[in-house]
Amino acid sequence: MKNVEKPYIILSSAMTIDGKIASKMGDPELSDENDWREVHELRTQVDGIMVGKGTILKDDPKLHIKYYNHEGYYRIVVDSHLSIPITSKVIEYEPKVYPTIICTTENADSHRIELFNAKGVKILKAGKEEKVDLKLALTLLHDLGLNKILLEGGGTLNWSFFEMDLINEIRLTIAPWVVGGRDAISLVEGNGFDKMIECPKYTLKNVKERDNYVILHYYR
Repeated sequence: MKNVEKPYIILSSAMTIDGKIASKMGDPELSDENDWREVHELRTQVDGIMVGKGTILKDDPKLHIKYYNHEGYYRIVVDSHLSIPITSKVIEYEPKVYPTIICTTENADSHRIELFNAKGVKILKAGKEEKVDLKLALTLLHDLGLNKILLEGGGTLNWSFFEMDLINEIRLTIAPWVVGGRDAISLVEGNGFDKMIECPKYTLKNVKERDNYVILHYYR
């Protein structure tokens, strides 16, 4: 089987000292103003931002750019069952500047597809199984001209990317808190690897420190 091209994937996230990206109640407010500025600057350097449906359902983000002038990019949602509300901010907020793509499966409801299409949302069908075939989805996104994507996913989507070794770069901010909680979401959830030798390994390229925050920059 020949290699297929895919976008360059950068995982961007903030987490607590103990690896949580939100509290057990779902509070994700870890970043300070400086960190948000860096995140939004990074957003200016990519062709699209990708999140999972869980991020939309919990936080309803706009996934836009503040602080910087920018012509826009694609907002990409991985949603195997087209279950996000049609009124989500990624659908309603400035669609001409930030057009939205939803990656779903061949099993998606045709009526729901029509509703999203009427809102100007592009639907990509990737795979015939229960969940989106991420490798196929990335190939389709590359075919649309997306060469670099910022992954701002939750623990479940992040795991799927690590499991398939799809992440090229990690930019991680460690916030100075320990939140604990068995039900608090970690940076990477999922089943996990059985052995360390199976895990994708990254090379640390840069470390910065600012006001008790530490910013780590890794490459595959």
